[in-house]
Amino acid sequence: MALLLSGCVGARSEKPADGYRDTLVAISSSTRFDPQSFAGEWTRLAAFGSPYTDAGCGTLRFTPLPDNEMAVQICGGGAGAAMQYAIASFGRLEAEGVDPVWVLWVAEDFGTAVLGTPSGSFGWIVNRGPRIQPDRYQAATDLLEFNGYDTSRLKRRQ
Repeated sequence: MALLLSGCVGARSEKPADGYRDTLVAISSSTRFDPQSFAGEWTRLAAFGSPYTDAGCGTLRFTPLPDNEMAVQICGGGAGAAMQYAIASFGRLEAEGVDPVWVLWVAEDFGTAVLGTPSGSFGWIVNRGPRIQPDRYQAATDLLEFNGYDTSRLKRRQ
């Protein structure tokens, strides 16, 4: 499984009080991100936190939009929260007033991905369904650690 990373961010001088990662560690996003391949329904298997963590379901849907944008619907097509992001280089989703969401890693088959923020305010392991192979889950947690996340605080969805 090839892992290509690009676009490291310079270290910040302090860790946010509510953060889940050491912001002194550089963070990278994936050069492999492709909006069309990323589109569709995902299951959130594990999370550190976010406004979406309290949502009553563990699914989300990514929908590419015109003008290089991506809609993210919590609870898939259901009644959950929705956000619209501009797609920046290297799998970085940006919206005014909120932390950017970076695709830190996506598996070659686009079946598993790791999402996070440079601030460390949240991080997710998402998958195309509720089941994941143990070695793939381990690869996702290893990538979170590589990017400075404290995986002892990662909460796996039951």
